[in-house]
This record gives sequence, C-alpha cells and structure tokens, in this order.
Amino acid sequence: MTPGTRTLLSFLLGLRAIMLIGSAGAMVGALLMFLQGGLYLYEAWHTLMAPGDVAERQVTVPVLEAVDAFLFGIVLVIFAYGIAIGFVFTLPETVGKSLPNWMKIEGVSQLKGILSEVVIVVLIVIFARVVVEANGHLQWSMLVLPASILMIAVALRMIELAGGKGGPNADGGGGH
Repeated sequence: MTPGTRTLLSFLLGLRAIMLIGSAGAMVGALLMFLQGGLYLYEAWHTLMAPGDVAERQVTVPVLEAVDAFLFGIVLVIFAYGIAIGFVFTLPETVGKSLPNWMKIEGVSQLKGILSEVVIVVLIVIFARVVVEANGHLQWSMLVLPASILMIAVALRMIELAGGKGGPNADGGGGH
C-alpha cells in the first residue's frame, strides 16, 4: 500500500467519528422519550388519585402512551449503542463475545430491522389506545390501522424469507 493510499484510508476512517453525532442525538432522543413516558405516568397517577367518581377516571390511555414512549426510548438507546460500537469503536474480542445477542449490531440492515419491528409494536400500541379511547363506540374505519400493521408485518416476513438481512433471526439467535 502506498503512503498516499494509507493517508487517504486513514482520513476516510477518521470520518467515521462523525457518526458519534448521530449516536449522541439518538441518546438525547432516548432521554427525552423516557422523560415523556414519566410525564404520562405522572398524568395517570394524578388522574387516579384525583378526588371524585372513580368510574370516570381513565388511566389506561396515559399508561399506554407511557409504555409506547419507554419502548421507543429503549430502541433509541439500542440505536445509539449500535452506531457507536458497531461503526465507530471496536470492542476487544473478549468483550464482544460476552455481550448479549441484542447488543451485537452487525450492520445498518440489522438496525433497520430493529426499527421496523418497533414501528409495528408502536402501531399496535396506538391501535390499543384508539380502541380504549373509543369507549365501545367502534367504527369500521378503525380497522385501517390493524390492516396496515398486518401488511407491514407480512412484508417484513416476506423480506426475511427471501433472505434479506436485518430480520429478527438473521443472526441465527433471534436475540433482540
């Protein structure tokens, strides 16, 4: 390898540190989502503890929103970790082997797979919230969301069966 090639390669590999900005942004987003989830739980707690008729208190919706926010926060932590460890830093082999499967990020396609799975779960939580808020007044138009969830899930499964990488079992362990 010529000195000029080595210099260019060193420069290009140094640019990967820019990805730490994305990792830091994902971590800040995760912290915000955890804060939002805490605020939803605070709202549910105060609704439950408010004086008045117990039958009129509805804490299910804020609790579902809290679960949704916490779930998305957890995924953002996984993204932040995956970007930093998977693309910027190199872990010693002994440390890498001791990590659980869900922390072993092997590429962008795996991160996209995780994100698509979370999108499905978030849509399910949104549908559950819509059903709870409907108070028994269900309409046919409410079936659009579960139909969309089903179509996304089927499409992801077809990609996985076709040999696409990044699916839940692409690493053989199904560990995220």
